[in-house]
Amino acid sequence: MAQPKKFNAMTQQALDLLKESRHGLSMPEMREALAATAESQEHFNRRVRDIRKRFALEKFYDQDRGWVYKVGAEKVGAAADLGQVSEKLRAAVIHRAHGRCEMCGRTIRDDGVKLQADHRIPTSWGGVSTLENLWAICEACNRGKRNHFASFEEDDMRSVLEFKNVHERLAQFMRLNLGRPVADYALEFVANLFDRQDDWQKRIRELRYSVIGLKIAVTKKRDGRATRSFYMLTNWKELPPEPTRVIRAYENRNRSRSKKAELPTSDAD
Repeated sequence: MAQPKKFNAMTQQALDLLKESRHGLSMPEMREALAATAESQEHFNRRVRDIRKRFALEKFYDQDRGWVYKVGAEKVGAAADLGQVSEKLRAAVIHRAHGRCEMCGRTIRDDGVKLQADHRIPTSWGGVSTLENLWAICEACNRGKRNHFASFEEDDMRSVLEFKNVHERLAQFMRLNLGRPVADYALEFVANLFDRQDDWQKRIRELRYSVIGLKIAVTKKRDGRATRSFYMLTNWKELPPEPTRVIRAYENRNRSRSKKAELPTSDAD
């Protein structure tokens, strides 16, 4: 079994502080406690993310202290995964892509792109360095994906990823942005995290069915030469258990009614 990679000095000190604290520590409290260290704290948030990759890290809000972190047990089976991809695994990911970016479709041969092995679900959101969670994407897509999702709260995204059902996942993601428009590419990414959704837009339309009851406004905006769609959730209702099953049953009932309405009526004798 691979041994866990050692934390750097700053991360290890932050971890030790959290382990010693019975009531948890806020980010400012950790920064203050480590202020005497010679290491720069410019990327202190990253230290906390590294801890979360290997340890359960509870986060709760205290009115006086702000967001507080408490460290729990080390995660079983994930201790060695800090996001590193071995050369062997990287080669397998690139080979599987057959020279094509798995995000935009551009190819090495026709477009001259260079492919990189990237985590579909970022490690900061709970993703792991396995073949199933890696894909080959070009440098431009990798940079765009990284820049776009840097603005999302890690804890929020980790909560969204707990939903394996595509309807629940999309609904919960839009709920995080209740009353704010969300770009189509963000929703497409969330929809396709676990299984390919060729018509992810239909999944959103299905959330507007009366049996689900979400109200989602759609607007379009020019983005350079392209036109982007933006989706805004304007209300929230708890989804029924197994929403996909509920939606399919609703569609089947509507199809049955339509077929009955189309049947010709016989003339009276």
